[in-house]
Amino acid sequence: MLESRETNLLTQSASCAATTVSSNAQPDGIGDRSGRPVRRVQLIFPPMVFSRFQSRQTALFPLGLGYVGSTLLRAGYEVELVDCPSEGYETLVPAGKDRLIYGLTEEQIRKRIEAFKPDVVAISCLFSTLENRMMAVARIAKRVNPDIIVICGGPHVSAFYERITKDPAVDFCVNGEGEYATLDLLDAINGKRPFSSVHAISYLAGGELTVQPRTSWIQDLDVVPHPARELVDLNKYFSIGKTQGLRLDGGRALRIAQMTTSRGCPFQCTYCAKNVTWGKAYRTRSAENVLDEIEMLVDRYGVERLAFQDDNFTADMERAERIFDGMVERKLPVTWEAHNGLGVNFLSPHLLEKMRASGCESFTIAVESANSPLLRQVRKPNYIKLAPAIVTKAKELGIEVRGFFMIGFPGETLDEVWRTVEYARNLRLAVSAFAIVTPLPGTVLYKECVEAGLVDEATIDFEELSFGAFDLNLSKVPVEQLKCIRKIEWLKTVFLDEQGRFKTTLPMSPKDMMDELKNGLALFPDNEDIGTLLAQAKAHFQMTGIDADLRVAV
Repeated sequence: MLESRETNLLTQSASCAATTVSSNAQPDGIGDRSGRPVRRVQLIFPPMVFSRFQSRQTALFPLGLGYVGSTLLRAGYEVELVDCPSEGYETLVPAGKDRLIYGLTEEQIRKRIEAFKPDVVAISCLFSTLENRMMAVARIAKRVNPDIIVICGGPHVSAFYERITKDPAVDFCVNGEGEYATLDLLDAINGKRPFSSVHAISYLAGGELTVQPRTSWIQDLDVVPHPARELVDLNKYFSIGKTQGLRLDGGRALRIAQMTTSRGCPFQCTYCAKNVTWGKAYRTRSAENVLDEIEMLVDRYGVERLAFQDDNFTADMERAERIFDGMVERKLPVTWEAHNGLGVNFLSPHLLEKMRASGCESFTIAVESANSPLLRQVRKPNYIKLAPAIVTKAKELGIEVRGFFMIGFPGETLDEVWRTVEYARNLRLAVSAFAIVTPLPGTVLYKECVEAGLVDEATIDFEELSFGAFDLNLSKVPVEQLKCIRKIEWLKTVFLDEQGRFKTTLPMSPKDMMDELKNGLALFPDNEDIGTLLAQAKAHFQMTGIDADLRVAV
């Protein structure tokens, strides 16, 4: 199996290995496993933490763990997947600083680990805001049984594996995509190969940090089995119905499934952390492999809507067209959306027509800024002139278009912020989502902020590291003003029509609508725009007979 896997790996340049230290020493965390092979692996996605004013709960199948799970199942391991946020979706626990944690409680997690009796607990940390939750799960596992081997992985771990590896509750960290690295690591623990042959891992040996650098990425993504969705009850996700992004379908519960068809992105934007997880290259699954997964989702799970999670779904436009044509040819009864942000230069009128014919309902474009110098500064492709025509064509075809924008770039002035706001308004998008520029771990921007003394890694609170809560001021505009602009522009695009009137049809469930309005009021109680919007909302609710409590809890 080792030989066949390595033939499908894409070797990186040797410079990757030059900054790390490797060793042939035995890892400290495995002890004496004579006669006790690793067979049972418990994959855990930790509870989620979020600001009650800045974001909302979601219920998303953890695709990363799903891919690791399918790879381990194919190799003969016994696998359980515990998705804490979805399994404990209704459990909300205050965490201070207006933050809430939702998901299984620590006691419930302990009981799940005790019941499964795993040899290995592997924990995913998808966001930097989840580091504390990941470490809490790791410590629970060690309290249940100190012999449990704890492996941590995910984007945040890939940025901080050296520090996280040194925690007593962690035995190994996996850096970057984890399917083969995790499988090879388990083979090494079981004595089937030397630890020195396993790349993309770190561990302590004799108390010293050992880092075995990533030397390759998976070249043929078709060899990776489809995510092991059979490890969870997908009906749980369908019934919750809270996927990525705001639902603008009046609260209708759809059988939605997430998918990724590629890894990485051709571009190297300084604020994006995709390189630590996927590398610099853009790699794709074949159209046929993607279509087979879609067909399976429809046939086995009755999926009605697909949510493509790729970083840049249509970057290979010919492959994208083959996927769309294949969906039509196979008569797949699904609609789809792509809200991770599409590159406008990878869209065309012809491709948009193919997208619509295959069931595209909505997508998001990532323009980010209407200021060319700022885009050059962060190495972001410039879509300022391209976007209007693409948006117009998509809307003519009946496709909803949303937009990602960023404000608060280093040195950005208030005039530049308003230029981007006006540009977004003129596009007349279904939703304009403004993020405040935030130095995410693993990005060039984060490194620059650390080197400039703007971020202190010894004191940083990673739970604040979201696009609307972090208070680092990089621009010439006060952070509180950026936060206000961000919230108001979002509310306006969601609740007001193109003439500035409150929308007569509910674009979301009444409860979600009221929650968003109350959050805006709580954040900015004296803002005139929000006050006007609230008055319009009250009039709308009274006219439609909806019992709307718009009082803000203190």
